[in-house]
Amino acid sequence: MALAKNLYNSSLKIRGFNYVESADYRLYANNTIAGGYTGAIRTVARYNTNTTLLSHSETGGTGGASRWTFTADCYCLLTVCQDVLGNTDTGYWWMGAKRNGSFLGQHLVRKTSQWDMLTFQQSFQMSANQYLEIAWGSVGGLTNADGTDWSHYCFTIWQQ
Repeated sequence: MALAKNLYNSSLKIRGFNYVESADYRLYANNTIAGGYTGAIRTVARYNTNTTLLSHSETGGTGGASRWTFTADCYCLLTVCQDVLGNTDTGYWWMGAKRNGSFLGQHLVRKTSQWDMLTFQQSFQMSANQYLEIAWGSVGGLTNADGTDWSHYCFTIWQQ
């Protein structure tokens, strides 16, 4: 008989918290920014260890972007790595996580006409049924974002 994971009644606890879940997503397609990545991003899952806790809607967010819904009170560490390319070397682009439509923070990368990596880590608290989107806040001069192995939107989640 196979054992089923049960987030709410787990007997495995780490410092009093239920076990840890994780998920990894990438941009939906290896596409140019003009092809639909100028606001909230659209992703596809590589894996998700508990789709009951972290529900991903590929097109249910703002402008047809991805939306992640958390079904229980939890803490989340979001780690983003995204290769980007532009047509200018002056100024900055930025991206951030949005909880229920409001940015939780802004993360910069210097504009560059050579491929470079935007990366950030941010932890936050989510209440049951709150949703998260990841969105660009500034994209002037941004021409490409690589949606292959250079694209990671990783969630590490543990229950409150």
